[in-house]
Amino acid sequence: MQKLLSKLQVNPENRRLYTTVNFAFLTNGTMVVMLGLLLPYIRSANALTYTQTGVMFSFHQVGYLLAVLVAGILPFIIGRKKSTLLLCSGAIIGLVLAVFMQNWLLLVLAFALTGVGRGTLSNTCNVTVADVSGNRAAALNLLHSGFAFGALVSPFIIFLWGFAVDSSAWKFAALTVAVLLSVVWTLILHSNMPGVTQKKEDDKSLEFLKRASFWIPAMLLFLYLAVESSIVGWFVLYFIDAGLLPRWLTNFVPTMFWGMMMVGRSSVAATSSRIHNKNRALLIMATATALCFAGMLFSNSALLSVVFLLGVGLSLAGIYPTTMATRRGATSSVSIGFTIAISSFGSILMPWIIGAVADWRGLATGIALILVVLVLMVAVACVKIIVERTDVTPNSA
Repeated sequence: MQKLLSKLQVNPENRRLYTTVNFAFLTNGTMVVMLGLLLPYIRSANALTYTQTGVMFSFHQVGYLLAVLVAGILPFIIGRKKSTLLLCSGAIIGLVLAVFMQNWLLLVLAFALTGVGRGTLSNTCNVTVADVSGNRAAALNLLHSGFAFGALVSPFIIFLWGFAVDSSAWKFAALTVAVLLSVVWTLILHSNMPGVTQKKEDDKSLEFLKRASFWIPAMLLFLYLAVESSIVGWFVLYFIDAGLLPRWLTNFVPTMFWGMMMVGRSSVAATSSRIHNKNRALLIMATATALCFAGMLFSNSALLSVVFLLGVGLSLAGIYPTTMATRRGATSSVSIGFTIAISSFGSILMPWIIGAVADWRGLATGIALILVVLVLMVAVACVKIIVERTDVTPNSA
């Protein structure tokens, strides 16, 4: 471990903090996937409609967006440690509420609080790792690998509890994650995370709002997050309702999906420097995602459905980092903040829309809307190539 930390150029005084935020990000990944796994159980236990279920998950994304926006202000007022402790406690409270509350509005609040906690930990962990590591690229890649590993672990928590408590397994699994987050909270409390810092001067110009090089990537990320959040939020319930897989095996669908996402992102990171036309690569990835999703949607075979879903994860994985790498003339933190805010609305709106359509025409029809979004993603990727046809310089994803 010490050799790894030395390679990442983490100073001895920051090594405990670095380890803490990596554990925090791993736990964050466990929570994010756990929420998708909990949705079918919460819906069944509380007799919720598809619309109500979709609104719940949408408010998780609303909480995430609020946390991202607050993260740009609060740490400079009360300090990074205090703001992190205050806001990430929302995830703990939210999971407890989700287990014990049966009022739909309180469940919406619970999911919003988990979103606040998720967004806070995401921002804090990324910023802290970048600050304490001299080898930022390697350290951040390791951090995000930890998130993916946490996502892979999540279904096993339900599976292991299931042996002992059967139908109540989901409640104990949720409380297990709440306990892990409480450990994270305690570790951060006793860490040397910095206090109030001076706000850095930044480019306040909004000139980038007039550029297509800002709006096209923002739209692509809007569509990407709409797809990713819908898959994370709805696919366990979709496979259960479709009856394609046994219920216990359905819980491992997120594990398989995130596993392929991890493989896809690792592959993109490894080959990025050799890809000269990243806009063309985006079109290929978007097209492959749409084709794999269509194959999954129209397949009657459980095996083929899972294989196509893995293809979706593999193809989708590189779109976000590659899109961020191709943003020209809009690279200030202000423009990045606007991009995150705009794109986040995709993850807020789409789960709710799927739920509303599912109540009207069935869940299969609601899920089919994701294919429409993917077709739009392919179209935007084509527009990006046309508008930026001269952008053939290497970028680092």
